[in-house]
Amino acid sequence: PSVAKMHTPRTPSTAHRPRTGWPRTAATAATMRLTLLLALTLVAAGAIPTVNLGKDVHGKDVLLPLVGAGTWQYNDTVAYSSLCQAFAVGYNFVDTAWIYGNEKGVGKAIKDCWKKPREELFVMTKIPGGLNSTEVATYHAQNMEWLGLDYVDHLMTHFPADFQVTPSRASPKARQEEWLALEKIYESGAARSIGISHYVPRHIDDVLQVATVRPSVNQVEYHIGSGDVDHVIGKCRDEKIYFMSFSPLCGPCTYEPKDSLIHGELVEKVAAAHNVSGAQVSLRWIVQQALTIPYMAGVIPKSNKANHLAENLDVFGFELTAEEMGLLSNATKPAGEPGDGDVP
Repeated sequence: PSVAKMHTPRTPSTAHRPRTGWPRTAATAATMRLTLLLALTLVAAGAIPTVNLGKDVHGKDVLLPLVGAGTWQYNDTVAYSSLCQAFAVGYNFVDTAWIYGNEKGVGKAIKDCWKKPREELFVMTKIPGGLNSTEVATYHAQNMEWLGLDYVDHLMTHFPADFQVTPSRASPKARQEEWLALEKIYESGAARSIGISHYVPRHIDDVLQVATVRPSVNQVEYHIGSGDVDHVIGKCRDEKIYFMSFSPLCGPCTYEPKDSLIHGELVEKVAAAHNVSGAQVSLRWIVQQALTIPYMAGVIPKSNKANHLAENLDVFGFELTAEEMGLLSNATKPAGEPGDGDVP
């Protein structure tokens, strides 16, 4: 996610609350322990599916896990705490960004809490949109310094302009200059793959006109109720770019409690049939598309609680029926927030 779409401020909501009426009992504690154990078992078995973004500059496959740990709106301290817990329950994918202001905390968590080889961790980060070629190199050097890494697995431009949509930084020419600078970072090995975020079809075309390395990911708001808010899913599929969700639980969003993607009426109704939570249904809805539809990628939910982190990872042990998928796909609330297409 981004601080973009700032023309319509959003009302923060509680990121991940207990399910309505969820008693804090010994049975609940046992369920939490079981969820944690299952998450660890899944990871130990290599059961987090991936999509293949293509080859890095060394000719190695770049495999993106379908569930990662988000860090949007977390400061260094919270990002560190969240990721250390995430790594402990089995996550191997973290999403951050220059604009989040938490890459030092993310880097410290990787240094202190990631216990496996570096190549088994997928690190995704972003630089602001609207940068010239010199600024691209400078901003990514800061990413590397703060993360304490010598490469990331995916680097994307965060927006098709700067977040203020300054005319000189919001044009096809500006997007093309930034993209070609990203290609140089890819060719240097400092990013194993490169991509875009918040791009609508004509923004994608701007990049493709000059690209010698095609974008492998476009990260866009997508959740139950949002629909294809800027009409980009088909374009991504046609161009063989993975469409990736941000805000899969629509937080922060403004919505009625009954429409919550964590404990709202629709997701809880579906969840009851599978003995899972509403949040798991919301995440599974996207993950199941990634498992069955070409060029769909996964989710990056966030939490700073170990049991919620484990629950968010535990979305591969059940399958939604075609009827349930249709019901969830037809939802119109909580609505998505259009606006990316307004960028010149």
